[in-house]
Amino acid sequence: MILRKSILRQFKEKKFQYFGVIILLMLSIMLYVSMSMGISTLDNRNDQFKEEFMQEDFHMILANKLSSDQLEKWEKEYNLSLEERLYGDVSYKDSDTTLRLFSKTTEINIPYASKGKLPEEAGEVALSPVFAKAHNIAVGDEIDINNRTLQVTGFMYIPDYIYVLERESDLLSDPNTFGIGMTAENTLQSITDKTVAQILGHGTSDEESNTFKSAVTENYSLLKWMNQEENPRIQFVESEIESSETMITTLPLFILALSVLMVLMIMKRRLEMQRKEIGTMKALGYRNRELTKYYMTYATIIGLIGSFLGVAAGAGLSIPITDLYSNYFNLPSISYFDWDPKVLVIGFFVPNVILLIMTYFVIRKPLQQSPLDLLRPKDTSKGKKSLLERFPIMNKGSFISRFRIRLLARSKARAFYILLGVMFSSILLIFGATMYKGMDGIVNSTYKDIMTYNYAAHYKSLQQADTDQGESPFTVAEAEITRINGEKAKTIEQQSMIYGIEPETEHIQLQNVDGKLLNSTLKNGVVVSEPFASALGLSKGDTITLKNAYNNKTIKKEVTGIAKVFIGFSIYSEREEINEFLGYPKGVYTAKWTEALPEYSEDVLFIEDKQDIIENFESTSSLTRYSVFGIAGFAFLIGVIVLTLITNLIVEENSPSISLFKVMGYNDKEISRLIINVYTPIVLLGFILSVPIGILSIDQLMNSIVEQTGFAMPVQLNWLMILVSLVIILLTYYVSVFFSRRKLKNVSLQEALKKQQD
Repeated sequence: MILRKSILRQFKEKKFQYFGVIILLMLSIMLYVSMSMGISTLDNRNDQFKEEFMQEDFHMILANKLSSDQLEKWEKEYNLSLEERLYGDVSYKDSDTTLRLFSKTTEINIPYASKGKLPEEAGEVALSPVFAKAHNIAVGDEIDINNRTLQVTGFMYIPDYIYVLERESDLLSDPNTFGIGMTAENTLQSITDKTVAQILGHGTSDEESNTFKSAVTENYSLLKWMNQEENPRIQFVESEIESSETMITTLPLFILALSVLMVLMIMKRRLEMQRKEIGTMKALGYRNRELTKYYMTYATIIGLIGSFLGVAAGAGLSIPITDLYSNYFNLPSISYFDWDPKVLVIGFFVPNVILLIMTYFVIRKPLQQSPLDLLRPKDTSKGKKSLLERFPIMNKGSFISRFRIRLLARSKARAFYILLGVMFSSILLIFGATMYKGMDGIVNSTYKDIMTYNYAAHYKSLQQADTDQGESPFTVAEAEITRINGEKAKTIEQQSMIYGIEPETEHIQLQNVDGKLLNSTLKNGVVVSEPFASALGLSKGDTITLKNAYNNKTIKKEVTGIAKVFIGFSIYSEREEINEFLGYPKGVYTAKWTEALPEYSEDVLFIEDKQDIIENFESTSSLTRYSVFGIAGFAFLIGVIVLTLITNLIVEENSPSISLFKVMGYNDKEISRLIINVYTPIVLLGFILSVPIGILSIDQLMNSIVEQTGFAMPVQLNWLMILVSLVIILLTYYVSVFFSRRKLKNVSLQEALKKQQD
């Protein structure tokens, strides 16, 4: 009972140390539980939505109009489900906002009404919730589209537009400039100048899909074929789930390690300070088992409180995280909250087990000593020097410099812990700064330096007409890299495209990382985009085998360069050679780049406005830039907690020396320089080490997710961003020093006398 009372007293006396450790433990568990349960709920919603509402396995667009019974013939012959769906783009309010309206389907990509109902009569429309929210539209409102009034009957989701992108080449979704909706087929045809017919397919394996695709190309002109695994509107949510798994474990695990180390340091310090008490209790008859249970109680209380708060906070935080993901990816809330028992068990029990095991090994050694050894003062008379102190240069200089060096050399564990804490916070800051700069790099390199055109017109059929001045024809089609240097290449699940261009064109300037123009090398081989090279490990000089997605023809080409195109799996070659590879007549093209806005015609499939892409990317990526401030704030919080805990422990350990310095006439500022500020070089070293480690870690992270996302972020930092990160780290350090100085001021002059009496 007496021992139990002392536990409560110790928690009150050292409340900052124990409270800080509990907060660290809570943060690590909260991050793990919230991210794990949030992603788990998102994954369950995605699986349930695509299964219950028949997400497509593929879709295609044909240049020819199908006969009424052709779909039924294909369904019976290839044992699959097919359904035709029309869609058309209309301007909403202004030319900068596009609304894509679809006709209703009943078998494939079945719409889900989250509020209200789906349109049943002419003049009705249902909208995606994110678009409606962005434009302040409610169910029952009336909207004007192309001089016609439509009534909003409800909000809806469709399984093939989980990530709402206007074009497959887009990277980010922006509901302010693009949205989707559903209306009756007659209403759609009456308000749009041009509709596109998609054939949706479901119920085939990859092999059956390829067989059906070959049969279609024999009799029809196939403008577009996209499998489910190649569709970014479907796969982006899958990629996010996969890429989040690394972050779910790495970040919380590192904070957990910091928490456990801090507990161990506190327990070791406590055992050293209570040597005589432990010896006395053993002499009075306390068994090692009772003393072990007593000291293990500290770790138990810290673990239980930290894990309980972490699990509770993480479970609560997972709900808004899931809703945020669902809104971003346009997923309906079919299931509100999915409890994952495995996550709760891991989040609660694993940290406690680790903490108790490590604490046991720390307290085991002192308790094995005899009462007489424990009652004797700890032997410090030998004054054994560390390896660092033996260097002659360390014995030179003033007393202050020699004292600081000795203190630093004899507290290597503290220095290592500070190094870890600083490196952790610094890597977070470097990650945020890289993300901030990387967004600019993607836009500037891909859309400004390389893609110098203003518009791209894509056609439904092959074109032979001569292009005007300021226009550049090109051919684009699907292609697959099957072999690299004779070895089988890894399969890329996303769609890969091959572009046949004129090497002398001014509308696309293929450049490598050194800024060298690669267009002229297309006569000798092909140029690939950065994501393609990263995903397959391609280098200049490699020989690749290309497979035509339409007729399975293959050719071998040498990779003559890697272009700074950071979005999409793209291959660039000469147009005439690509036409031959695809089986097209000489001189034809499927699209053209232009400087002026091309005219719409019946042959035009769609027109790409590069400026819209840039504005869409920049407006949406601003959210990512704002997240940098959140990362910086989190890094600052972790840094302050870790550094303040360790500097407070240093003050506590050196309280007799601090008291003696006060007796000798040193003021608090001078003592702070001697005791606390000694770790400034460690802080600087930790930051310096974190810069290359952070860049390397981010580079590895981006390489690991490039296959799923289809884009590679340039990892680049300038000196300004590094300087800003250093300022934040130093601010974190000096904030912790400020809190520790307050503890230093409370050290009384009698501490040195107490130590002498001991």
